[in-house]
Amino acid sequence: MAATERITMTMRELDRFKVIQDVADGKLKPWPAAERLELTTRQVRRLVARVAICVR
Repeated sequence: MAATERITMTMRELDRFKVIQDVADGKLKPWPAAERLELTTRQVRRLVARVAICVR
């Protein structure tokens, strides 16, 4: 039986995660995500890559 883990996130962190997930799923382009998160598109691409590795 698989154990589940609980993590605590602030609303800001949760919103950031959802935006990065939307980019990874193809629902959102990197440049609007970058504007929303106040990051560069390169930073968004790097975050998407890191999330893709961790979520697998």
